[in-house]
Amino acid sequence: MRPSHILSLLLLLIAPAIQAAVLAIDYGAEFTKLSLIKPGVPFDVVLDKDSKRKISSVVGWKRDDRVFGAEAKMAATRFPDTHFPYVKPLLGSTSTHQLPLHPNPPSLTNDGVLIFPHPSAPSHISPSSPSEEYWTPTALLAHQISYFRHLAESLSGSEPVNQVIVTVPTWWDHYQRKAYKDALELQGLSCLAMIGEGTGVALNYAMTRTFPDYNLETGEGSKEYHVIYDSGALSTTATVLAFYQTSYLPTPKSKTPINTTHIEVLGTGFEQVGGVLLDVTIQDILVDDFIKKSGQKGVKGDKKALAKLAREGNRVKHILSANQEANVAIESLYNDIDYRSKISRASLESAVESSVPLFSHPITAALTSARLSLEDINSIILFGGNTRVPLVQNSLKSVLGGKDDKIAQNVNTDEAAVLGAAYYGAALSRQFKMKNLNVTERSYYDIILDKNSAGQVETIFERGSKLGERKVLSLPIPSKGEDEITLEFSQSTHPILADQSTTKTENDQSQSKPILSVSINDIQKSLKNFTSPQPVIQVTLRLDPRGYLSVANAVITSNTPEVEDGGVAGKLKGLFGGKKDDSAEENATEEGEEGGSGGKEDAKAKSKKQKIALRFKEKHLGVRAMTGEEKRTTQARLQSIANFESAKFSREEARNLLEGYLYRLSGLLSPDSELRALHEYATQAERDKIRVLLDKTMEWLGDHAETADEETLKGKRSDLESLELPVVKRYKEYLHRPKALEAFQKAMFASRSFLSEARQNNTQALKLAEEATDELPAIPPKYTEEELKGVEDLMKENEVWIDGLMKEQVKIEDDKTSDPVIQAGELDERGKKLQMTVLRLINKKPPRRPRPSSSSSSSSSSYSPTTSTTQANPTHHGPEVTESTHPDSSPTTSTTLANPTHKGPVKEDVTQETGDKMGKTYISKAVPTDKGPTPPEHIEL
Repeated sequence: MRPSHILSLLLLLIAPAIQAAVLAIDYGAEFTKLSLIKPGVPFDVVLDKDSKRKISSVVGWKRDDRVFGAEAKMAATRFPDTHFPYVKPLLGSTSTHQLPLHPNPPSLTNDGVLIFPHPSAPSHISPSSPSEEYWTPTALLAHQISYFRHLAESLSGSEPVNQVIVTVPTWWDHYQRKAYKDALELQGLSCLAMIGEGTGVALNYAMTRTFPDYNLETGEGSKEYHVIYDSGALSTTATVLAFYQTSYLPTPKSKTPINTTHIEVLGTGFEQVGGVLLDVTIQDILVDDFIKKSGQKGVKGDKKALAKLAREGNRVKHILSANQEANVAIESLYNDIDYRSKISRASLESAVESSVPLFSHPITAALTSARLSLEDINSIILFGGNTRVPLVQNSLKSVLGGKDDKIAQNVNTDEAAVLGAAYYGAALSRQFKMKNLNVTERSYYDIILDKNSAGQVETIFERGSKLGERKVLSLPIPSKGEDEITLEFSQSTHPILADQSTTKTENDQSQSKPILSVSINDIQKSLKNFTSPQPVIQVTLRLDPRGYLSVANAVITSNTPEVEDGGVAGKLKGLFGGKKDDSAEENATEEGEEGGSGGKEDAKAKSKKQKIALRFKEKHLGVRAMTGEEKRTTQARLQSIANFESAKFSREEARNLLEGYLYRLSGLLSPDSELRALHEYATQAERDKIRVLLDKTMEWLGDHAETADEETLKGKRSDLESLELPVVKRYKEYLHRPKALEAFQKAMFASRSFLSEARQNNTQALKLAEEATDELPAIPPKYTEEELKGVEDLMKENEVWIDGLMKEQVKIEDDKTSDPVIQAGELDERGKKLQMTVLRLINKKPPRRPRPSSSSSSSSSSYSPTTSTTQANPTHHGPEVTESTHPDSSPTTSTTLANPTHKGPVKEDVTQETGDKMGKTYISKAVPTDKGPTPPEHIEL
């Protein structure tokens, strides 16, 4: 097997294996899509509580109640100060978006953290902040994630959801990815994978498609190149990807190759422009028009009026995507003034004309980054709701020279990313059988060491490096007076060339930003235990698969390799060769063939370096990440909200159950009720007692419905149920006892028939035993005397029990308000016990005929007896036994179950099929007329 394939298998083995339900999240600035990965759950998006396939990315409060999704969006017009939309662009950021997106904008603290104020925060949030309540963007995202998790767990049943796979913009930096990860950790979720949104769409595109073959070693074959064009609410991204397939035989003797589909990110370009730009532009047009018509300039400062205009602007945008003109109507917009108007598509396009080219810039930038041209691209796959807007489509056509032959709409523009992420999660799982996937994502930024050992700036990971790579940084030992080394890393976009096509956003972000500081401590102390020559410090850096930089380890080691055996002994061992040397030489030869010259020397100089681990400490620079104390405090606050909501839900459920029970019970007590159970099976005193308590409880609920706790509400219902329970029990007994009594009598009759027949068969078997010879021994009886006596004793016990209680039951049979003497449950229990006892004996394996004596074995060697047992009707006339004495024949013994000895009326025999794990039998339904009283007639209520 080739080394590259071995590496792929090793990566597959160490990849996180999904064993439980996993949630895929495509978190957008305006809408979020979810998909649950679990065996038995359909592979589809998760619906919200309003059965919507996409969820508004909003969290808000209606006084003390936290609301999400469409409900939170609707609450914006009433509670704008506690409405928090568009959290995504603020994650890991220190500046707000240039568009007016937030009714209550965030502010920047002295230590560089954005916070949203929360006026009149609920008192149940604990611990509360010292001054005004506030939330960071990461905490607001954690609020929304709790709602996403709740929706998923309601679909997965009792199984909790603790693992997620998320999609993020490919160009997100270290701070933004870290902030998203912190939000997941605040809800106790483990992030299995963080893939690019374009990669998620590409995975969805590749689910049902095949691609050309390509040989990674020889370069033979071809690849398909596609651009994922994603235009969303606040950003537009173009991702160039290569699709191809590789095949290899796992062993030389294998006949079936292993095929792997490869998806490789080659380049990315983006702009901070999206559909919200159109929403805000429409809103500005409407505000100016309203002021012109009404003269009410104060509308610009009214948050409720602006929230109404924002909602109407979004509705108008969707209409203008398919029409040239749209009507606007808002009732009581400001100062009880209604607003009605019209807006045209032409006026909207004219207002945003200067920004239209920004929608096409990401494609040219992505192609430049991937070093490809439009001629190399097979198609441009559209994704994102903003791709439905005509001016965005026209901007795309301008890049393609006015043609649209390469524009493809072959994925779901809203759900492809989350379904692709779910598909990737299923590929990681061992519970699904999926085709092999190999996904390669690359960094969008350079990772730079600000000062290396020579005091120069050094690029550690260049832009385009594969995520998940590691690199070792070698540092000299500091002088004796220094015991600490500090390394600072920053990130920036690739240096912009004069002829390189870039976006406006890339130009703004070309400056480097500090991201990480690493302090390595106790160096001189560790050197005291180091004995090898030429010590150096090696720091292993990891570009995490989720896209942020971290330090894997730091050690002191030697800068010179050591041979496996040194000194005189090593020289003597190597003089004349040996098995070890021969194998080393072979390995060196093989490595030399694949990797070039020097393989033999590398194989012989096996390093056995001394290594001493060093202590190091990471500190995030730039945008300050959440500290451990801040995470614990925020988690406690989130948990206090969750506890309050859980208790409130339980209390409301208990109140609703009590209220529904009171109305149902009141209806049953009504004289006009169709259900007469409480009238026929309860005494007048019982009904009066229930009615009095019912009236008191309804009066109490009217005064305390909003303040009573869950335990009190449940107690009130329990008090009423305790009065109703005896009546309910009588009613159920009346319904079930006749059927239970009938089944019990049938079981007794069938058991009596079985016992009579079994004894006759045993007697017949004993007679045959007396006539048996050594050449033809008789078959022993099927049942032992102890087994039959056990059935007989059980039947006698049941007869004594039923006869004693039946006398008392007959006396009260016509009185429905009396508690029954014979319980249906006990009838069933005794009948089933007797039935199972008899069935075990019926299904007992028949005994075999003993072998003939040795003297006659030769004459009867061809004898093969069989036994057939037939269960007869109760009116069958005795057993019939037929036995053949010819040695060459196969005698058959036919045994039938006999009729009981008493004579009863002749009835039609109807049989009922029964059975257990050992087999089947048929128990007669005929009812004897000489045992027990006549069952009461069943009357429907």
